[in-house]
Amino acid sequence: MNIPKELFVTDTCYYHINQKSIEGIISCGFLTKNAEKKLHNFIYYGGFIVLSGKGKYISADGCETELRPGYFVQRRPNVKHTTVVEGTEPWLEFYICMGPSIYRTLGDIGILNTVEPVFKTKPSPMLINQCCKLLTSFKEAKEKDMKELFIKVQSFLVLINSINEQLYILNEEERCIEMLCDTLSHGFHRKIDIKEEAKKYNMSYEKLRKLFKQRIGVSPHKYFITKRINEAQSMLHDPNLTISEIADMLGFYDSYSFSNQFKKIVGVSPKNFRMGI
Repeated sequence: MNIPKELFVTDTCYYHINQKSIEGIISCGFLTKNAEKKLHNFIYYGGFIVLSGKGKYISADGCETELRPGYFVQRRPNVKHTTVVEGTEPWLEFYICMGPSIYRTLGDIGILNTVEPVFKTKPSPMLINQCCKLLTSFKEAKEKDMKELFIKVQSFLVLINSINEQLYILNEEERCIEMLCDTLSHGFHRKIDIKEEAKKYNMSYEKLRKLFKQRIGVSPHKYFITKRINEAQSMLHDPNLTISEIADMLGFYDSYSFSNQFKKIVGVSPKNFRMGI
């Protein structure tokens, strides 16, 4: 993703929405950094999205998480952690800060993910634009606009979390398709009911079939038939296996149905294929 060069400067803005120095703070902006390794222990909440560069998030117990563009890092109140900026690629992040009680409230109502210190979003021109719009709103805000500004901060965090949730759904769908592909590639000896497979993934048959075709390019049924016939071609090179045995091992009703299906896909009968005709 190309990021405008003019964004690679530290440009921030902050306010207090009440008289409490810690609880009332709201802040956002772009930050650039040189290579560093720094221990943090925030008393407020700070979250930032990596827009450019590479690094690591290291928890207090030493667990490391790679950081790259699109990752959202949460500096949770009173949670010690270390962040590392490394490599030669210029670092750019967009951050938001707020008081710890606000953070807990937003977590309680589901606006913030309070469990994962680092989670994925998807970097895009739209997201960059939203960062710029929020910072502009901060810079142009007057005292009377503080409530509206706070709502905009919440809306931005809702956007970040919704992108993460959408990616989770997509990842789960990818995992289901991979599992079904594996089942269809190794279950030749038994009848596979796609409707029953869909139930295992908590999907409707129609949704699973549609997702499978979108990802793989063919329906599950056609994928299974193609894989089975490909396996048949390999088995036909073994002179110790009869065509009837191959048909039985691949789950066909009889050698006739096997030969018929084989000829439809390959263009010649199993017998002629074996003979090289």
